[in-house]
Amino acid sequence: MITTVPGSALSGLLRELRDAARVPALSAAVGRGGEVVWADVAAAPWAGEPTPEHAFRIGSITKPMIAVAVLRLVADGAVALADPIGRHLPDAPGADATVRHLLTHTSGLQAEFPGPWWERHGGPSWDELAASGLEQLWEPGDRYHYSNPGFALLGRLVEVHRGRPWDEALRDELWTPLGMTATGRVPAGPHVTGYAVHPDEDLVHHEPVPDYRAAGPAGEVWSTPSDLVRLGLWLVGAEGDRDAGEAVLPLAVRRQLALPRVVVDDAGPAAGPWATAHGLGVRVRQDGTVRTVGHGGSVPGFTADLRADVETGDVVAVCGASTAGFGDGTGLLALLRDGGVAAGRPAVDGQVSNGPAAIDGTWYWGPAPFVVRVDAAGRVDLRSARGGGRGTLFDVVRGELRGVDGGYWLGERLRVVEADDAPVALDIGTFHFTRAPYDAGTAVPGGVDGVGWHTPQG
Repeated sequence: MITTVPGSALSGLLRELRDAARVPALSAAVGRGGEVVWADVAAAPWAGEPTPEHAFRIGSITKPMIAVAVLRLVADGAVALADPIGRHLPDAPGADATVRHLLTHTSGLQAEFPGPWWERHGGPSWDELAASGLEQLWEPGDRYHYSNPGFALLGRLVEVHRGRPWDEALRDELWTPLGMTATGRVPAGPHVTGYAVHPDEDLVHHEPVPDYRAAGPAGEVWSTPSDLVRLGLWLVGAEGDRDAGEAVLPLAVRRQLALPRVVVDDAGPAAGPWATAHGLGVRVRQDGTVRTVGHGGSVPGFTADLRADVETGDVVAVCGASTAGFGDGTGLLALLRDGGVAAGRPAVDGQVSNGPAAIDGTWYWGPAPFVVRVDAAGRVDLRSARGGGRGTLFDVVRGELRGVDGGYWLGERLRVVEADDAPVALDIGTFHFTRAPYDAGTAVPGGVDGVGWHTPQG
């Protein structure tokens, strides 16, 4: 069992971060010198008494794990990075994209799975995904565009070559060798409940935990910060058991995994200098002179962040039980480096009053507020109301509103959902935006909490 460190600077910063972000439960761990040296949990009084051994859903931090399984296939000679995925999966969408393209999010495939919002509604079977008409928005290699379906294809690749489910392969080939005993496709032990937290009131809303099926390799795993720290230590070659680490993948291959290969240019020129790149399934971040490798993750009810300092070998992992998130683990990592960092809640931009266009104003993606502005030319600008985060400009392309200027939804379709001739929801790449957080009067994928927004109970 990991011993918590009450009263330490790390614990104090964790509590500040939880309070500022209004996360029901926030758990973190730190690795140094090849081992987990600290772990703690900060939780609201009504959220029970979670311990560092409680698991959280980690969303897209599943992807680096899938990448490891794929690179093990490469090491075995079963797959080459230059192979078109169709060579191994004849029924795969985007069959001309290579394994390397899929790992680096340059396959050109759309960002999300066709159908309702899969993270709340549930994912497709493989046969459904193969027949779904998944769009390839660009030629493979043309540009970076984050794709969850791309990692569904990679998970299927692992299953076909290993002859068993992808999570069983990860358990035997990665989690068990690295001592990640609390990690699994379903919780391996105690786990927390995920919530949406109302942006303006002290109310919460339970989030569903559907079966992701073929979409699972994009973000279905549960884990603890301590287990994620073990993964981070291994990624940068700072793991304690070097023999076990080398048996998973040699350090030279891990360095290739974390090599910056494609610039992440979601936000366009206005964002300033590039700070993030993508390797083979991992994010590479440059914060000043500090380079980290890892990944972030989010699914409704949960957010997580893993960062491993390439130079020092220090690792920070943070997991939260809230859809809206908590930011990231850079504050804890900075505290390890220089002994101090301020924590604060991001400022909220002023909301826009309804203009002449019917969809102007504030919309909510789950509990997260976004602002829509429609200009004189009919272009739709969607931005996070909290600053930063996802945002995209949409314009009419071949009779449809499509993302045209940077951002997460570049190339994706915006569809206005109407009732009684009035807009009640926006469908953006299958994600459901409403005028109020999880508006029960609309067809929210995955349904809504049976008691609606409610005061949390201890």
